[in-house]
Amino acid sequence: MIRDRAKTGIEGLDEMLEGGLLTGRPYVVSGTTGTGKTTLAMHFLREGAMNGERVLYVAVDEPPNEVRYNYSKFGWDLDGIGVLDGTPDILSYDKTPVRDVSSERTVVSLESVGDAIRRTSEKGPTDVTISTIQELIKQEFKQRKYSRVAIDSLTSLKYFYIRTSEEFATLQSFFRMLSDLGATTVLSVDIPEVHRPGLESQLARGEIRLHKWFDGRGLMRGVTIDKYRGSSHDSRMRHLKITSTGIVVPSADKGRSKKGASAKNDPEAGEKHEVVKSEPSKQQPSEEDLPPPPDDLSQQQVATDKRLKSVRTTSGKSRGGGGL
Repeated sequence: MIRDRAKTGIEGLDEMLEGGLLTGRPYVVSGTTGTGKTTLAMHFLREGAMNGERVLYVAVDEPPNEVRYNYSKFGWDLDGIGVLDGTPDILSYDKTPVRDVSSERTVVSLESVGDAIRRTSEKGPTDVTISTIQELIKQEFKQRKYSRVAIDSLTSLKYFYIRTSEEFATLQSFFRMLSDLGATTVLSVDIPEVHRPGLESQLARGEIRLHKWFDGRGLMRGVTIDKYRGSSHDSRMRHLKITSTGIVVPSADKGRSKKGASAKNDPEAGEKHEVVKSEPSKQQPSEEDLPPPPDDLSQQQVATDKRLKSVRTTSGKSRGGGGL
């Protein structure tokens, strides 16, 4: 029985996962563009590296030099994170299903990646598919074992299918390979906010879903655990913030303690209250002041669509009646 947990490095999220991810299994991190999928994956790898584990980042969407630059701004030490450049050779891309895996695609430390993008192999183009990425990972595991792997992203790999009819068998083989390797793997998947679960969600052992929506304060983000086989978990949505040092998900215990605290016990509560009254436009709501996120964003979207449809119908009738 699998008992060990792999912490994500995000306190509130680990709390939702009852301590972390069950080790040796593949998981999906899904969400729309800009919800923080890549950042969550890097948190997960960095947590392992800080604990002395060997971790691997497979870059498919962004070149490693851009990834290194983006996350160095958080002040993170990236030296312990190995990176495999799986970005396609765009300059010499050929639709012919070539299965040649270039010897230039080797794992290096993310911290040591240079500023220039990897040059296209002079030995011939490499067709980037799930099959070739699978072979690259298997070859790498023959040389050294990794306890954590992040693949960013599975969505991009799906665009390189030769035939749509192969999708299920190819994905099933890929997830089986990841399980056989024994590493805890997170795969980022780009999805619309309102969607039907895809094959990757079905095959993964769990799914961390990231959300974003707009309200009176602007862009808001949230996280839910949509699926987690073999473990209990918190099924409620929590707020998620991307700060200058990474992702923050509030702890339920901290939230309860702050809400339960009386303003009378805070010697500065009166001063803060006066400031809010005199200059309300300059105050930004803190995390504990924010209202809870929507219980079901899908239902919220459906309700919004119905209201818009009703407005359009009413407006159309009004215009039509005026012309008679």
